[in-house]
Amino acid sequence: MLFLTGFSLGCIAVVFLIVARDFGHLMVAKVFLAMLVAASAFLLSPVIDPAWQWLAGDIMTMIPALFWLLCQLAFARRPQLISLWAGLALYSFIAPALSRPFGASEAVMGGLQWWGWQLPRYIEYVVVLHGLWVVIANWSDDLIETRRTLRAGLLGIVGITVLWVTISLNTGYGSRACLPIVVAISALIAAYFLLKGRTGVLLGPTEARPAACEPTCIVADECPERQEKVEALFDDADLKLQQVMAAGFYRTERLTLKMLSDKIDLPEYKCRALINQKLGYRNFNDYINQLRIAEAGERLIREPETPILNIALDVGYRTLSSFNRAFKEIFEQPPTAYRQSKRLNSTMDTD
Repeated sequence: MLFLTGFSLGCIAVVFLIVARDFGHLMVAKVFLAMLVAASAFLLSPVIDPAWQWLAGDIMTMIPALFWLLCQLAFARRPQLISLWAGLALYSFIAPALSRPFGASEAVMGGLQWWGWQLPRYIEYVVVLHGLWVVIANWSDDLIETRRTLRAGLLGIVGITVLWVTISLNTGYGSRACLPIVVAISALIAAYFLLKGRTGVLLGPTEARPAACEPTCIVADECPERQEKVEALFDDADLKLQQVMAAGFYRTERLTLKMLSDKIDLPEYKCRALINQKLGYRNFNDYINQLRIAEAGERLIREPETPILNIALDVGYRTLSSFNRAFKEIFEQPPTAYRQSKRLNSTMDTD
């Protein structure tokens, strides 16, 4: 048992050093480091002084919530840090921590055992599964395939391990002695993914760079021999893209990346890289939505009598629901509320 615990802690230490060295300045990396600390508390809980086991228990209970947050920061287009899901993630470890001084036995009076112990266990499963769903749902948002695969692989193996450990601890299914080796294997696989493509595995798409062998390699320091040619290509393509969009091409209904690449006479993979690396957008849809919603926001203020549906159709959306969804993602409020708030502010300024 002690040997497995020591081996697992050693594997976690290796991963911790890799992440701290290469990604330490990023919020997503800090969350991952916190997960590793929580995993270490889980491994140490059976062997530390009983007087401190409560602290280890409180720390390791944070693992499902930290995993959910990691998935949000690493994959979600706009992380839902203030949402029902965030509240559930907080509840999953805060409730047991507050209930711990009262014990977890059946003798606990009232509903404290249910609300403080049983319910958080169910929420842990839901939170972990939702984190995995975030990875799946946002799978195609990252334009660089190899980086997307590495990040999904990393979070996938971590998520499966977290779910496995959570189920084992909550239900008693499986041997506690086997869990350290499960954690060790997961840490080794995570280290492999991080070492396989350290630049970009945990980074957001606008900060990461693909490997030099990728066809999307148009970053100068990855291919120094093509630096001047690449920069010239970027500048020319960017200028042409700006001209096309200034003419309103983004309003085209059912616009696709292929249609845009044909319009500016640029191969699709280079068009992806231009949007992703040069302009800093997560994906093509995000880029187009930003342009469409920016115009819509201006028109909502400038044309207070124009129906919202008309504006939505004019900027390229086929349905009001898709327009409302995109608008709320960017402005964090529905178009009706946005128009009313701007009108109110304008009235107050006039007064």
